[in-house]
Amino acid sequence: MLLLSAVGAFVVAAHAAARPAPSAASDDAASALGREAVAFLAGRAADPDPEVRALVAAAWGELGNRAAISTLKKALSDENADVRIASAAGLLKLGEIQGLLALIDETKPIKMGPSVNPAEELRRMARDAARARAALKLGETGKTTAVAALKTALGDPAGVVRDAAAVSLARLGQGDCVQFLDAMKDADEGVRASAARSLGLIGRDGLEALKKALAGDASASVRAEAAAALGSFDDPASIGLLATALADKSGRVRLAAARALARRDDSASTAALKKLAAASPPPELGLIAAAALAARAEPSDLGLAELTLGQKDPDLKMLALVALAGSNRREARELLAKAMHEDADARVRARAAAILIARLRDAAPGGPK
Repeated sequence: MLLLSAVGAFVVAAHAAARPAPSAASDDAASALGREAVAFLAGRAADPDPEVRALVAAAWGELGNRAAISTLKKALSDENADVRIASAAGLLKLGEIQGLLALIDETKPIKMGPSVNPAEELRRMARDAARARAALKLGETGKTTAVAALKTALGDPAGVVRDAAAVSLARLGQGDCVQFLDAMKDADEGVRASAARSLGLIGRDGLEALKKALAGDASASVRAEAAAALGSFDDPASIGLLATALADKSGRVRLAAARALARRDDSASTAALKKLAAASPPPELGLIAAAALAARAEPSDLGLAELTLGQKDPDLKMLALVALAGSNRREARELLAKAMHEDADARVRARAAAILIARLRDAAPGGPK
């Protein structure tokens, strides 16, 4: 109840401080919707689905309200690693050092004997993958206090953790990209794809290697990772390559190129996304373009998002929510409210609630836009 009342007060105060609404009735309706969204999100903290719990934990961090600190600290003991990682990252965003310490703990190896059967080996691999995600999250924090732990992780028995630590150290200015640049020349397409992904996460070196891979690598997985990685670079010359990749024979490459263009906030990428949207592309491509254009205050059609929310694919519906999040139109708020109230998937409902809360927060003077 403490979280609900504190965060609810935060949302209502943000809305009350916003620019004058068209009418008192609409102002009251928006405040009531905000309170309802807070109540729904708070109630999902103990959802039986770990994906929902992780989404909620991440949302509290993104919303930036310290009323959620106690809830996030409690979630650090969740049985699911991704919930713990999201909670730790959320605490760190709220200025709590405990979040950083928890992320460091998540990177540490778990002492185990040799695997005795395939199921145990799969569990070990899943734990190692989660530890790698925690190491990558440390790199995203920008905290140089994580350097010592990441350097220790360079000697981890799991290669996926070592690679993640190397990426994070490079992001923090404590390492280089040599191993990943060399790996871009490897004969194994899996190695090249992993290297391209790492270079994109670092976003500093390897631009020419990535452009070459997107333009001519025989492997669709390598082209897709190269396209995704180019979204991290401020390089006007690569916009044309990404626009061309929207017609790649591989759907995976087309989607990666669209997402990369969506991350590149410049006039050339905006033009490419407008052209994509005008071509009536498949739903996933269309939603990526719509979300990016709405976030740039470009006119966008909410029809595709509305249609998608009526379908059964939860991943596509999550994309539709992103498209609605970027729109300031009243219809977008109404569609978000409907998704929060009626959708069959708890992840979709929780994400819609988080977006509604953020819309009210962002409406306040001085709030994020």
